[in-house]
Amino acid sequence: MEILLTALNAKFIHSSLALRYLKSYCQEEFEINLAEYTINQASDYIAAEIYKQAPDLVGFSCYIWNIDKVLEVVKILKQVKPELLIVLGGPEVSYDPVLLMEQHQEIDYLVYGEGEETFQQLLTDLTSGKNCEEVFGLVYRSQQGVIKNEPRSLLKLDQVPSPYLSLEGLEHKIVYFETNRGCPFNCQYCLSSTLSAVRYFPLELVKEELLKLIEADVKQVKFVDRTFNCDQKRALEIFEFLVENKPSDSDLNFHFEITADLLSGEILDFLKDVPSGYFQFEIGIQSTNPKTLELIDRKVDFNRLAEVVKKLQAAGNIHLHLDLIAGLPAEDYRTFINSFNDVYQLQPGRLQLGFLKLLKGSGLREMAEEYGYLYLKTPPYQVLKNNWLSYQELLQLQMVEEVLETFFNTHHFDHSLKFIEQNFYQAPFSLWADLADFWEGKGYYRYSHNLESLYQILQEFYQDYCSERSDLFNEILKFDYLLRRRRVNLPEFLDKYEVEDYDQKFRNFTADQKRVKEVIPNLAEYSARKIRRKIQIETFKYDILEVIKEPSKDVDDSLTTILFNYQQRDRLFNKVEFNRVQL
Repeated sequence: MEILLTALNAKFIHSSLALRYLKSYCQEEFEINLAEYTINQASDYIAAEIYKQAPDLVGFSCYIWNIDKVLEVVKILKQVKPELLIVLGGPEVSYDPVLLMEQHQEIDYLVYGEGEETFQQLLTDLTSGKNCEEVFGLVYRSQQGVIKNEPRSLLKLDQVPSPYLSLEGLEHKIVYFETNRGCPFNCQYCLSSTLSAVRYFPLELVKEELLKLIEADVKQVKFVDRTFNCDQKRALEIFEFLVENKPSDSDLNFHFEITADLLSGEILDFLKDVPSGYFQFEIGIQSTNPKTLELIDRKVDFNRLAEVVKKLQAAGNIHLHLDLIAGLPAEDYRTFINSFNDVYQLQPGRLQLGFLKLLKGSGLREMAEEYGYLYLKTPPYQVLKNNWLSYQELLQLQMVEEVLETFFNTHHFDHSLKFIEQNFYQAPFSLWADLADFWEGKGYYRYSHNLESLYQILQEFYQDYCSERSDLFNEILKFDYLLRRRRVNLPEFLDKYEVEDYDQKFRNFTADQKRVKEVIPNLAEYSARKIRRKIQIETFKYDILEVIKEPSKDVDDSLTTILFNYQQRDRLFNKVEFNRVQL
């Protein structure tokens, strides 16, 4: 039997962990091929590529973001090759599998729950001619209709082989990795609330696998553990192992989902010295409204969490992602604004504003009628309104999320936004609500923008909503612009101040080895000509370094010259090093 496992990932850079688990678990008995596509590719193209591989059985890994496309591909495949066996598995098809198979006759088998052992036994029965009646965790067709077998007991994780026996096809991609399964919490919006207590993979096996990934040329390792640090001692040991084995010449980083208020003092002390950019943490806050947290059964000590985040921020070496969810019960527009302001004031590296999705099997979906939820009945099941938030208010928050992603989370405009907020707004959300109104009113949400046009759009917003000291704001905007990109000929909307005999002075500076060693020591070994290609020296109307230090402080005109070193960038936000100089 020719067996093909496939996944339709959200992006090309992603990879499927589930496929690799199934292949590894079955490897001793079956040869299995893998093929990964993306949801951005056409269904007929994916179907054609699968058909060309001439499989006898195709298994699909299904999630809310790909299920519709999977069903389209399956329908095409069954039309052109009716004898092809189609197997579906994954969280999106595990909750109501019988109904799904009744609605889609193209599906031959469905694996629900943990799939490794079930899929292996299915293949064994198919190749030996058995009828699959004794395969726990399987849904199949018979003359009596669609049959759902008994659920399978959870696997012992020390019996699950590595999903990364082969690293083929993972170069420069995001690799997903788990050290445990299950979750210690019971959040009612999450499918983890339906799972059992946490089970752990053997720690030595975890270390072996991580070392293998470190030595490979992968882009990022993203831990899918629902709470990586639920076991503090174990988490610290893995952190220490990763730091001890950090590659010296790689941009590899590790992404963890953590519960910040559980981080111990010992872990915090260790994290202060982690190499910059090597770790990034995602911290799900979701809401700071006590009533909301009670209804979703989420136990968070926000004061402790805020204290931990501030300590992590002070070290300045770990990229922090903080999450909020709009549409939770008992969270109206006013209390959501409070939650937003609470989290924004922690100044995360990324503030992810998500919108509640009523996942199959989740506690909130069971309470949908009581809480007045209207939601999409097809994936991703996003909420449209509830007893506390109207559809109009959710649309407003979606526009806030768009400008937040465009201007805040990209870090192209940090000093400009800080200047606006501190001089013209009493609370952060008001700024983002105004920017969202401006963005929508101008119709900018209707099409994509290159980076340069976004600087001009922010300048336009300032002129419409703030206006005072526009010349000062323009200098801050110019500073932000040059922190990310070298551009000797500035765009027309940014002022350039000419220095007399600039070209000669610039050449003299780069030829002065003593000054080069003092100001840009990392370029000291380069020739003067090469140095001129790697830096830019720009003049500002104000002492721009004083302005960015204290955005609300009054400053007088004072021409200041800044050197931007594009060879030296920080690991967190890719901003260049800069220094005040005299030409």
